[in-house]
Amino acid sequence: MSPARPGTVHALHGFLGSGKTTLARQLEVECGALRFTPDEWTHALLGASPPEALYRPALQALLSLFEVQWTRAAEQGVDVILDYGFWRRADRDALRARCAQHGLPLRLYDLGAPPDVLWGRVSDRNGRVQAGRAPESVWIHEHDFHRFHALFEPLGEDEPHVTPARAVR
Repeated sequence: MSPARPGTVHALHGFLGSGKTTLARQLEVECGALRFTPDEWTHALLGASPPEALYRPALQALLSLFEVQWTRAAEQGVDVILDYGFWRRADRDALRARCAQHGLPLRLYDLGAPPDVLWGRVSDRNGRVQAGRAPESVWIHEHDFHRFHALFEPLGEDEPHVTPARAVR
């Protein structure tokens, strides 16, 4: 027997420091949703500062595992939160296609802020990671922050989304 309604897929689009996990935790409580936050898992498995040679394959394996789980949960009527960032348009297109294939409603949240604000937040978080006060986070080097920011693709005008009121632009 299928549920009366499928769960909503809440997907968070934003760069490092944009507040994705903060919003994900809030949505988790507000919606009674199941949250998928890869940073928490990679930190638990690999530590706070894993080498990229370990981090990338582990992240891809987690995302594949998560996809099976979040799809199944949403099909059973459970709202899910994908705290991934969805930096690339191709990843967002694939998510839209997967949701459409399974008849799952998708809500894409756009979180953004100027790069200096984002780096300030990441730098503050790095301090908490080094002090052992952010066990769910991964430490990000400033060089990597800027290198990764060059790969970030903003939402296109044709991509329906919600901009939370608390997002700093």
